[in-house]
Amino acid sequence: MPVLERLIDCKENIVEVITQPDRPRGRGRKILPSPIKKIALSRGITVFQPENINEEESIKKVKEFNPDIILVVAYGQILSKDMLNIPRIGCINIHASLLPKYRGAAPINWPIINGEKKTGITFMFMNEKVDAGEIIDQREITILPDETYGELNKRLSNLSAEIINDLLKEIKNGNIKRIPQEKRLATYTKKMSKEDGEIIWDNKGEEIYNLIRGTIPYPGAFTYYKERKLKITMARFLYNYQNELKLDFATAGEVVKIEKNAILISTADKGIIKILKVIPSGAKEMSAQQFVNGYKIKVGDILGK
Repeated sequence: MPVLERLIDCKENIVEVITQPDRPRGRGRKILPSPIKKIALSRGITVFQPENINEEESIKKVKEFNPDIILVVAYGQILSKDMLNIPRIGCINIHASLLPKYRGAAPINWPIINGEKKTGITFMFMNEKVDAGEIIDQREITILPDETYGELNKRLSNLSAEIINDLLKEIKNGNIKRIPQEKRLATYTKKMSKEDGEIIWDNKGEEIYNLIRGTIPYPGAFTYYKERKLKITMARFLYNYQNELKLDFATAGEVVKIEKNAILISTADKGIIKILKVIPSGAKEMSAQQFVNGYKIKVGDILGK
């Protein structure tokens, strides 16, 4: 969204928008337009919504646009060779990692989950292989200690938007390099599923915290309390807290302390996950204090299946 808005704001750009068809969204599953479509229509921009971007009719329609560049940002469909060959200059993708690391569908979630300290964005010319094209430019940023997937996603989106028009000027002026990726350094991410958010309390505390951060808000980190699913939407990891509590006999996943606004959970290495907000199954998001009051969780209770 920030990238599209910057493209439209730059009067040198003539913009057409291709986005996914309207889909069922939210709890009511109403058919709603994508946020991209909403922006485009509000700014008087033509919108094309093919079910399959690579069908003959779609290719014909895009050729009618006669684009210099097709810019792909989290589109959700793989472009065919015929589509890649349409624009005069090429198809450019903004990928949210420092390629060739973290190619694939979830490049923002997995660096957090894996405990990486840095990530960034890559602008590249697309080819028929996923995220394997020549690099135009990269920008590196530090992943903040308590940063969630949602927060990092927003920062990377804004960074892309800040750069995009200057980059297009450089491309227009022929002042860019095409840097091949080093295949031997390539790593891949799999698409996130809801199951990926399940907390295994037998893991180390920092690993659990990274999983929680890396899955907020999607697909969501969760555990179980009394066989009911419990989604954790805000938490912290407490370093060097072991000496303040008697954890020698604590079980992984055990409630070891209840504070005014937090529930403290022990992990396999006696690290502490401090839960601040949760969504119990069938309920709305609530603070840890509200959960304690409503569900009567107490010290000694065990989370997990």
